[in-house]
Amino acid sequence: MPVPVHARSAPEWTIPEVTAAIAHEVNQPLAAILTSAEAALRWLATDPPNLLKAQQAIERVIRNGRRAANVTKGVRDLIRKSLPVADDLDINDVIRDVLDLSSVDLHCHAITVEAELADGLKPVKGDRTQLERLVANLVANGIDAMSAVEDRQRKLRISTRTCEPGTVLVTVEDSGIGFDPAKVEHIFDPFFTTKRDGMGLGLSICRSIVEAHGGRLSATPKCPHGSAFNFILPASSQ
Repeated sequence: MPVPVHARSAPEWTIPEVTAAIAHEVNQPLAAILTSAEAALRWLATDPPNLLKAQQAIERVIRNGRRAANVTKGVRDLIRKSLPVADDLDINDVIRDVLDLSSVDLHCHAITVEAELADGLKPVKGDRTQLERLVANLVANGIDAMSAVEDRQRKLRISTRTCEPGTVLVTVEDSGIGFDPAKVEHIFDPFFTTKRDGMGLGLSICRSIVEAHGGRLSATPKCPHGSAFNFILPASSQ
């Protein structure tokens, strides 16, 4: 059985890392804005125009625009190790929102999504914007890992459940290329990447967000294909 690799404690951020982190985080919502705007134009160009689909695409443009606007503050808070905004959040709602914002990109890559979100979960206490970025980074990582897969179904599976007493477990699995077991100790390190065009910051940012919320992040290679990322967050005491 593969042994999960836990993210080690995040190091101090340097100025180049801060600059790269902002660029990395801004790129995701900007790419989603472009994809949704193009989708809106296609729906408007049909005969007759599909106004409902176009409206939904434009709404995703607006929501991703707000995400982009929050990036600088979010990265700054991570660098300063500021405590997250303490709101009681339904992690299932956070996941649904991210999947909706990523739906066009998932469709373009022919990825099937399975969401097994447990009922009756306790809320987690944290910053909604940061947790959305956490899930979005893990989803984007899965999309990248499956982009070159041609010989099997591309599947992204997200599940939630109660783990230890007073905690919530979220698992994001993909059927992609997986990661080299010899390099698992470094996959959460800043700037470590095996992708030709990758910046190597997505998983490092995920680690910082989880740790800022008092949680744990781990990665496990799947057999025969893919990988699984698990993060555990404390449930609200309320």
